Amino acid sequence: MSNDPIPSESRRLLRGPLLLGLTLLSASALFTSAAVRAADHSTAFDTNCSMCHQLGAAGVPGQFPRLAGRAGKIAAAAAGRNYLERVVLFGMIGGITVDGTSIVGGVMPSFASLSDQDLADALNYIVSLDNSGKLRWKGGVFKPADIAGARGGKPLSPSQVHQLRTPAVGTL
Repeated sequence: MSNDPIPSESRRLLRGPLLLGLTLLSASALFTSAAVRAADHSTAFDTNCSMCHQLGAAGVPGQFPRLAGRAGKIAAAAAGRNYLERVVLFGMIGGITVDGTSIVGGVMPSFASLSDQDLADALNYIVSLDNSGKLRWKGGVFKPADIAGARGGKPLSPSQVHQLRTPAVGTL
């Protein structure tokens, strides 16, 4: 007589549902992890950027540029990623045109006081927004090491950052 409280036949019957449950739990954890990462990026943006660029990065026409649907296009090229990293680190000053509307005398402050992780999170959030401001998570386009590299490079004035805009952004 065995001291085992679960007979071997019962174990075999339980093994299949148990493995299925573990598989579903793992998949759920992966999905939740991606959702949590996206929310973390939103937090960095919402806390530091949304007072001007608004929630969902919709912007205010004529005052603060819309980032939703535009930042991802800008970041598609190396020059665009370089530009975006430097805008958040060093700020920018100068007129720009967004969606056919001029923003005269625009000033974007430096956010160099934020961590490399926070800046990467905020940038990853905005590059993942579609035109309507809906999140279409694209993963980590910007890494904290990218921000650290830009931070460790030559410091730029806000006017010098503005000079990077046209080659990087074009007419976006």
